[in-house]
Amino acid sequence: MVWKITEDAETLNNYLHNISDHQTTTPKTNLHWLASRAALSTHFGLDAVIVINKDIYNRPSMTVNGEKYHLSITHSSNYAAVLFSILRNVALDLEKVDARVGRVAHKFINSAEEEMLQQTKNLIHDQTLIWSAKETLYKFYGQKELDFKKHMTIFTQQPELRGCLHINTPIFYKMYDELLDGFILTYMIE
Repeated sequence: MVWKITEDAETLNNYLHNISDHQTTTPKTNLHWLASRAALSTHFGLDAVIVINKDIYNRPSMTVNGEKYHLSITHSSNYAAVLFSILRNVALDLEKVDARVGRVAHKFINSAEEEMLQQTKNLIHDQTLIWSAKETLYKFYGQKELDFKKHMTIFTQQPELRGCLHINTPIFYKMYDELLDGFILTYMIE
C-alpha cells in the first residue's frame, strides 16, 4: 500500500486514534511516520486496534485486533509505503530514480552486477533498482551485519527480478518491482 503524502501532520494525525507504536524514536510529527500509520489505519479501519512492535534488529511487526502480522515500512520523498501479511515474511523499499545513485554505486554494486549493468540502456534506473532491491533484501533478512556488495547480488534480467543472499550458502529469492511516478518500489513476499 503506497501513500502519496499531500496532507499536513494535523490531518494525518486524525487517522491514528487506535495505533500504538511506543518503540519508535521518530518524532510523531514526521510526515513519513504519520503517513505509513495512516495507510495501515485506513486499510484496517479506524476502529481497528493496531500495535506496532520492533525486534532487537529494529524490524517491525504488528498486531491488528490481536492478530499477528509481518510488516515492512518504507518512505522516500513525498511517499510512504507499507506491506504486511499474516502468513508470510515481507519486505519493501522505495527509492527515487536519481542520477546521484551513480556517485555511491561503487559501495553497493558488485562485479556480477557491474557486468549486468554494462548491457543496460538505462543505467540510472538499473542502479536505483539494484539499490532498492538490496535494501529490500536487507530488510527481509532482518538482521544486521550484511555487506551490500559481498552478501547480496541482484539479477535484473527481465521478466523477473531475483535477489541472492550469500552468507554461508546462496539463497535465491523472487522479488518484484514497480515504477511509480519516478520512484522504484521493490518488494518480497516469502
